[in-house]
Formats: sequence, structure tokens, C-alpha cells
Amino acid sequence: MFGNSISPFSIFYGVWFFTLALLFLHWVDYAPVRTQAWQLIFLNLASFGFGWILACLFQRPGTYRAHVEFALAGISGQRLRRVIFLSFTLGMVGLADFLRRIQGSLGLLTYLEAPHEIRDAMAIGGGLDEGIKPFNWLNVMTVVLCAYYLSTVRGERRRAIWIMLFTSIVATLFMEDRTRFFFALLWAGYVLAQVRRWSERRLFAIGLALVAVLAVQFFVVASWLGKVALNNPVLLQSATVSENLFPLLTPYSYLTGSYPALQAYLDTRPESTAGAMTFYPAYKVLRLLNPTLKVPQIVAEPIAIPSEFNTFTWLHQFYTDFGVAGVILGPLIVAFLSGLIYFHMLRKKSFYSLYANGLISFGLTLSFMVNHLTQGPVWYFLAVGIPIASYIAEPAATQS
Repeated sequence: MFGNSISPFSIFYGVWFFTLALLFLHWVDYAPVRTQAWQLIFLNLASFGFGWILACLFQRPGTYRAHVEFALAGISGQRLRRVIFLSFTLGMVGLADFLRRIQGSLGLLTYLEAPHEIRDAMAIGGGLDEGIKPFNWLNVMTVVLCAYYLSTVRGERRRAIWIMLFTSIVATLFMEDRTRFFFALLWAGYVLAQVRRWSERRLFAIGLALVAVLAVQFFVVASWLGKVALNNPVLLQSATVSENLFPLLTPYSYLTGSYPALQAYLDTRPESTAGAMTFYPAYKVLRLLNPTLKVPQIVAEPIAIPSEFNTFTWLHQFYTDFGVAGVILGPLIVAFLSGLIYFHMLRKKSFYSLYANGLISFGLTLSFMVNHLTQGPVWYFLAVGIPIASYIAEPAATQS
């Protein structure tokens, strides 16, 4: 009904029902999730569905077809290559500046000797800034643009594009941030899944392969930083499974811990931030004009559940800003807008709607944990994508 098995609708409900099912396996004796949190979770699920229905009502029957490959009419392979080269170059400049800062403060050998010290230094108050952050984040977008070019445009200089693709993926690992690697691969995966005519069986197989890659990266980085269950005695003490399953406790806690953490956060009775968290990027820009404007801390303080956790599902921002009204309106508005973009993508086959749909789908994939849709990178990429789409789709351009 909604196009295919990886529409934003399917992604959202798939990840929430899957992680809730894992929670009820009760592998960890978390702090209890009480009625208050369950009511907010239910309102969230219901509101998202209602918002998607509203988006469906805006579509005329028969105005779109799913599984239709994107046409390349108006897309210039040459112009897209220029964008990729520019994005890659600026991304490498951002990475080089970050590595220069590490060399000046901790030394590059820290990556091998004590990588967790780099991550600690990047935390708030740690003293290590990312430097040219807008450039550094372009390494994520470069992965998406390269993947689109190689799979759809298939123009000239593909060997150079492959090199930039793998180099940009490696660049995300230098940040010791599992989110950026997930961001790049999931966003690219959602874009490719919409432009290729894949059977459900093949789509499922490719999805499993992507999950396997993400799982390997998760475990490797966790071991690299020492963030494994064996180094977390509190988590081990609260485990309800045999020792054979202890290695799985770390990913299990990441997939399920946000629900009891949400209840623990509600128990703190947080003060309202009146929109500053939901519209955090806008407040950051306004603060440049008005330094007296108070911008809340977007990274929450850890709460013991019993091990420490600081993600409270994507409802964290909605609830802190607007209370129960935010829990109702936030998912509803996101579902409505994502539905409009998705159906527009199926109908018009435009590059920007494909680009934006993949970006929003990534945010919905991790919505059970954190709200990426209210943070700077997603807003940044949505803004940057507008001139890119306009540039590569000029009517006078000819495909190369």
C-alpha cells in the first residue's frame, strides 16, 4: 500500500516493534518502565500512523508507482562528479584539520595506544574540538553521492569515484563515532534501495548483508574503545542470561536501553525548554545574533538504569520542549512531512526527494534511540542538498 517494504512508514514501525520485542526478552534487569513511559510510547506510535495517513490523503490515487527506476533525464554525470570531487576535497580538509588537532593535543599514536582518550577528549568540556565540522561531516554525504553515481549514473572516472567512496568511509572511522559510519551506510543504502528494481528476496538479502557490516563495525569499534560488556560490571551484574551471551549484552543494551532510560528521565521532571531542543540547529544560529539566548545541552547527562544511559528515544526532545503535546505533534508532523517527500519521490523521481527520503529514513531508523532529525547534521544535509540538486539537474546539462 505504501510503495515497498522500506518506506519510512515500514522503517519506523519495524525498528520500534523489533526493539520493543527485544526489550521483552528481558536479558537485562533494567529499571522498570511504568505506565507514564508506556503511554508516551503508545501516543508516539499512534501519532506517527495518523500523520502518515494524512500524507496519504494528500495523494491522488494512481499518481505514483513503486519500484520504478529513477530516470536520468536532466541529471548531468559530469556535474555530479564535480560535486563529488568538491565534497570529497572539503571532507578531507576537515579530517586533516581534526587529525592536526589530535596531533597537537594527544598525538596520533593515541589512536593505537589509548583510542578511548580521543573519544573522552571530544566530549563536552574535554578540550578537543572537531575543527571545521561542516567540512568533516561532508565525508558522510560523499559516501551517498558516490554510491548514487556508481549505481545509477555509471558515468566516467568510476575508479576515482570508488577510491573516494572507500576513503570517505574510512574517514568516518577516524572520528571514533559509530553514528557517522551508520549514517553514511544507512543513508546510502536507503537511496540505492529506491533507485534499483530489486525483488523482495534480494532486498532482504542485501539488508542482511548491510546489517552484518554494521554489526561488525559496531563490535570492532566497541572493542577498540573498550566499550564492551566485560568492561561494564554493572551491566554484567544486571544480566539475566548465561555467560555465553555476555558478548551480546552491549548491542542488546544499545537497542533496548532507551526505553527504561526514558522512564528514568521522566522521573527527573525535566524543565521545559520551549522548543530549543526540537529546533536546536535554529537556536544555534540565532545565538550567533543574540548571545544572551540560552541553548540547552543537546547531549543529556547519563542516568543509571542501572548502567548509565543518556539516550531516551527520539521523544526526549519532543517531551522536554512541549510535554505530552510534543509527543503527539512531533511524530505526527515528522510522519506527515516524510510521507509527502516519499510519495513525491515515487511520483516525480527527483534527485532531491530521493536524497531527502534516504536522510529522513536514516533518522527514523535510530528514532528508538535518539532524535537525529532535530540535530544539526540532518538539517545541514537537507540544506546542502538543495543547491546540489539544482546544479546537477539543470535543463541544459547533458548526461556524460
